Amino acid sequence: MEIIISEEIDPSYLKLVRSILENSDFQKLHSYTQHINTTRLIHSINVSYIAWLMARKLHLDEKTAARAGLLHDFCLYDFSEKGPGGEAQVFYHPKAAAYNSSEHFPLSDKEYRAILSHMFPLGPVPTSREAWLISLADKFCAVVEAMQVRVAMARRGRVILSFA
Repeated sequence: MEIIISEEIDPSYLKLVRSILENSDFQKLHSYTQHINTTRLIHSINVSYIAWLMARKLHLDEKTAARAGLLHDFCLYDFSEKGPGGEAQVFYHPKAAAYNSSEHFPLSDKEYRAILSHMFPLGPVPTSREAWLISLADKFCAVVEAMQVRVAMARRGRVILSFA
């Protein structure tokens, strides 16, 4: 699979996330549904892009916002199942995503902690401004995706998945 991003998207965003988007394991997120009609891949790209835009506007760490936003749900399993020991997914998947992300990509401590805290208030309190942005972007995207509104990168033509 190839992920093609529209030329209207700032190349500085793509430079930060290209290695993740090109990873074949990360691309498998396309196989999982998220928020009714969205894939986990598109949801993750949306969260990443919105967090990156906010970080850029606020003069915060754009790299952390983009990368941790993209990896916040990097879990290759169905969220309808309970976690080990019967733990609810709202509590389990941030830990799984942080672990999977660190196994596949070099992460800064700030990125790792942002992934762990993205489900606040149902998990740890975010410890950086960028982590707060990811948590907010995740909630915003969840609501609009459940309402079947195309935002951010899900808007027509911004992301094309090629299965050639």
